[in-house]
Parts: sequence; structure tokens; C-alpha cells
Amino acid sequence: MMNIPKQFLEFVKNYDGANIADWILKDLEPILAADGFNKENMLRKSVAAGNLVSWVINIVEYNKIYKTVKPLMEASDAAEKLA
Repeated sequence: MMNIPKQFLEFVKNYDGANIADWILKDLEPILAADGFNKENMLRKSVAAGNLVSWVINIVEYNKIYKTVKPLMEASDAAEKLA
């Protein structure tokens, strides 16, 4: 997947962080919990690895926030329509 950098970058840019499958999030839990899985540690190995780790951590966090906020936004929209 990373053999073609331009294509990989497009994949990352267009990734739908709002709709990550639950099985993917479950599989990521032990990876995200690992002591060395952070940007600072990975930057020591490679700038690309550090930035990719940062993206993974942030996209998972975005997904968690989105799943919390989306129902609130939908409830707000529904309440506004009733008003």
C-alpha cells in the first residue's frame, strides 16, 4: 500500500475517520496501548513513521469524538425542526 507514496497519501487524506469499522477499532486497541506507540518514539526511527502514528492516534480519537457528538447533533436538529 505504501509502495506508491502518492496513492497512499491520497488514501490517508480521503480516509473517512467518522466511519471506522468497530472491528478495526478493536484490533487497534492493543497497538494504541503499547508504550512505544507514540509520535515522539516513532520520530526517532523515521519522520514518516512518527507522522503516520500521529495520524492513526488522531483519527481514532476523532472517531470517538464524532460518535459522541453525532447523536447530539441529530437530536439538536430534530428539536429545531419541532420548534
